[in-house]
Amino acid sequence: MEINTFFTSNRTPVMFLVFGIIAMAVSGIFFGLFYFVLDTTNTAFLNTDCTIEGNAFFSTCQEVWTLAVYPFLAIKDILIYLSIFFIFILVIGMLLTGYNSGTKPSMLGLLLLLEIAFTYGSFYIANIYRLFLANPIILNAMTNFSVYNKIMLNFPWFVFVISLFSLALGVVNWQRVRTNTPTGELDY
Repeated sequence: MEINTFFTSNRTPVMFLVFGIIAMAVSGIFFGLFYFVLDTTNTAFLNTDCTIEGNAFFSTCQEVWTLAVYPFLAIKDILIYLSIFFIFILVIGMLLTGYNSGTKPSMLGLLLLLEIAFTYGSFYIANIYRLFLANPIILNAMTNFSVYNKIMLNFPWFVFVISLFSLALGVVNWQRVRTNTPTGELDY
């Protein structure tokens, strides 16, 4: 399949919107659980020490782990910003999808129906996330992801606002004035 035909397909905006909503909901939980595993592993390594005898470079396990393990475990702080960046990129993509759907009026109507369905479905996603937060392990893992928590606890409003702006961009694209294209009566 050619890349050009993929982006001109009528199904592509719909599939991207579905992927965007699901990826926003699942990404933070994935990053949060990965953060929790790295944090738990870091705590376990800090609480464990041993003596290495006969080695010219290291005398304890903590010295080895400082060089080999702790730099890898330090990436856990990057996961918080990666979660925010991931949501930001998906929002921009959803807005661009709305703008591109304005080239065809039928696609704009389909976008309106899909965004109503997505907003309704986001109530279920927000409730499922609230049930996840009732688990103390997931609550502990998601404590550092404050932006993601705010978005997911207010997910129906978030999806509604993004959908509204996406639809507005589609209408703007549909009604824009074409100034640089020649018309029949102005051709000389």
